[in-house]
Formats: sequence, structure tokens, C-alpha cells
Amino acid sequence: MESELTREIIALNQVDRRIVRGKLRLRELTSAVAAQERAVEEARSKSREAEIAIKDQVMAADRLNMEIRVAEAEVGDQERKLKTIKNQREFRIVTDRIRDLKIQVDENESQVLGGMEELDRLRERMTECRDRIGEEELKLTSVKQAAQEEIAKIKARHVELLAERKKAVERVEGLDPTAYQAYDLALKRTKGDPLAEMSADGICQACFRRLNSNVVNIVLIGKDIKNCRCQGCGRILYAGNAEKNGEVEST
Repeated sequence: MESELTREIIALNQVDRRIVRGKLRLRELTSAVAAQERAVEEARSKSREAEIAIKDQVMAADRLNMEIRVAEAEVGDQERKLKTIKNQREFRIVTDRIRDLKIQVDENESQVLGGMEELDRLRERMTECRDRIGEEELKLTSVKQAAQEEIAKIKARHVELLAERKKAVERVEGLDPTAYQAYDLALKRTKGDPLAEMSADGICQACFRRLNSNVVNIVLIGKDIKNCRCQGCGRILYAGNAEKNGEVEST
């Protein structure tokens, strides 16, 4: 059977695990809100792009219509000029100019028609973008509300866990003043994962290093925590059945 000190170290670690899970969940919730905020901004950005494209298309159509009016006015002037021409050469120059102007008008009118079709597509896209903005904003409201509610619960639980942890640390230090120091060092070195199970055949289940017999014996006794460390990964070791015999971990 594992020692009382081992049980208390495991109990402390279970509290720390719940604290870490709470912090990770807070980050997940914050990331979810941020991701949804980006989705809203992306929808708004696409809407702005569509709006700019519509303005550009309208300006292009206005320019083409102006060119059409100018060309048609010149056609009228050139046709009136034909009535006063008296030589073949000048007549050919004017008729060629009229022909070129009419070609230009036809081309511009075709571009205007194509532009109107494109404008219709852009306006449809604008409507879709605005609908999407509304959908993403509603989703953001929902995500934020759910996140805020869960965050409030996690923070309240965190306060409780800190109180539990303080008591757990006191129990460990009461049994062995140096045990918590060893645990805290392993906690920092392993980035929050300080314990590892030792299998019945003396293998660390975190890094799978085979332990020497001296360490195995110390782990089985479970009273010299600072020396119950894996030489490979630096975690504090406990016998394979220790955690099962200890407190059942809850969330």
C-alpha cells in the first residue's frame, strides 16, 4: 500500500490538474470568441469589398455613358457637316469619323450592358454579405454569452480549487517539509505534469525509462519524495496502484 505522503502528493496533483484544465478551457473559450469575432470582421470585409466594387462599377458606367453622349453629339455634328461638304476627300474623312464614332458608341453600349449585369451580380453579393454579417453577429452574441457564463463558473471554481490546493500543500508539508519543494520543482520542470506511474517491473510510464533498483525501492516505500524521481524525465514516481487507491479525480 502506498504511503500517506504519496497519497497526499497525488491528491495535490489532482487539484493542480483541475486548475490546469480550467485555465486551458478559459483559453479555449477566449479563442472561440476571438475566432467568431474574426468571422464577423471577415463578413464585414467582404461586404466592404462588394460595396467598393459596386461604386467602381457605377463610376465606370457613368464614364461610358458620358463617352456615349459625347460621341453621339459628335456624330450629330459630323452628320450636319456632311450637308456642307463639297469635295470627295473631306466627305470621306467625315464619313470615316462618323463610322468610328458609331463603332465606339456600340462598343461602349455593350460594355454598359455587361456592366449592368455585373452590377446586378455585385448587388446580389452585397445582399448575401449583409445577410452573412447578420448571421455571424448573432452567432457571436451566442458564443459570447455562452463563454461568459462558463468563464464565470470556471473562475468561481478556480477560487475554490486554490483553497483546496492550499490545504493540500499544507497536508504535504505537514508530512514532509521538503516534499512540496520537490513536487513544485517537478511541476515547473515538466510544465504542469510532475507525476508519473512506475510499472510493476520498474519502468517510468512517462518516458519509459527502466529505473535502477534503488529508485524502485524508494518509490515502493513512498516516503522520500525528493528521491522518487525518474532519472530520465525528472517526474516524481509513484507505484502503479497508488493513484487507483487514492482519491478519485473529478472535474
